[in-house]
Parts: sequence; structure tokens; C-alpha cells
Amino acid sequence: MKAKQLLTCAIVSMIVLCANKMQAQSTTSPDTVCAGKTGASYYLTKTPGSTYHWVVPNGTITYGANTDSIVVSWASTSGTDTVEVVEVNAHGCIGDTQKLAVYRMPLPTAALSGVDSLCYNHTSSFNVSFTGIGPWNFSYSDGTTTTPLTNISSNPYTISTGTLTSSKTYTLTAISNKFGCVGSVSGSGSHHAVVNPKPTTSAIYHN
Repeated sequence: MKAKQLLTCAIVSMIVLCANKMQAQSTTSPDTVCAGKTGASYYLTKTPGSTYHWVVPNGTITYGANTDSIVVSWASTSGTDTVEVVEVNAHGCIGDTQKLAVYRMPLPTAALSGVDSLCYNHTSSFNVSFTGIGPWNFSYSDGTTTTPLTNISSNPYTISTGTLTSSKTYTLTAISNKFGCVGSVSGSGSHHAVVNPKPTTSAIYHN
């Protein structure tokens, strides 16, 4: 009975392991990856005794050449490539070429700029413009506090400063998108709100 239970556990473990591996495989073509991605892995089911010959346009195979599993560093530019692999078995027979289209998504950018002049205890606003594929996640700082915002689909996106009693410089600190692609801040990356003091009116005099 104990041996039977151990055999059952082993079978269940193998099923779970295989299921996890199948879930990790790409089921869509084209597949997507961030431009410039390093450590991207691609694999297929291994046949004992076979060797595998990969072609990765605009990518460099950094590990696993001629094996069933490779690691790729992709080019930093966006575009679509076709990853190809040919299997040669232990008898020297060549199999059909397997292909996977891979879209290298452009990295997002965010920009804000401008100078706004306003009165004491008034509000200001500024726009953040994006490139790349959204929705976007970004953060900005007023010099004291950093505020993160996520799942932004509006482009440009308007931010209100709230009531200001002193001058502040707003700066973008980070930009990424829902796919995990991390980009960079472009343009001047700052918005300066100049708060002008309210007038000090003298007392009323009478001659």
C-alpha cells in the first residue's frame, strides 16, 4: 500500500511539473517582449539525442545554443522578428522548422514641461505626454513627495497641483507600462509653478 501511495505521489508531482511548464509556454503568435529585454527564455520539448539549431534575428543567444532551451538578449529597437529552430535527431534526420513571431515592444517615454505663474493660494496643473504602448505607470515628485500613478490610459494625462502657497518644481521620476517595459523621462521633465505673493494693502487714511 505504501509503495502504491509513493507511486501515486510521484505521478501527481510529474503532472503538476508538466502543467506548470506548459503554462509557461507561449500560446500566441506574435509573442511579445520589451525591446532591449535580457534573459528572455525560449524552449521546446526535448528529444533525447537531438540537437537544436536556433535563429534569432535582432537578438543574441547568451545561453543554450544547440540545446532545447535558450536565453536571448533582444535588440533595443522595436520591431517583429521570427525565432526559428530546427531539430536534428540522433540519426542525423532533420525535422521541420518551428517558428514563433516575436514583437519587440517600444519602451515607453513620458514628458512634461512648462512654467506656470499663479497667485498665492491658487492651483495649477500640468500635462504628462506618453509614447509607446499603454496603459502607463509613472511617478512624479514635487521635490518633497513622490507620487506614483498606475494604469493610466489618457494621453496626455493632466495632473492638478492642488492649492499652492509656495513655488514648486515638479519632476517625472519613473515610467513603465502594464507589460513591465521600463522607459525613460524625455524632454525637460519638469514643471515650475511660480507663486506670486498677494499684495499687501495699506490701511485707509483720511486727510
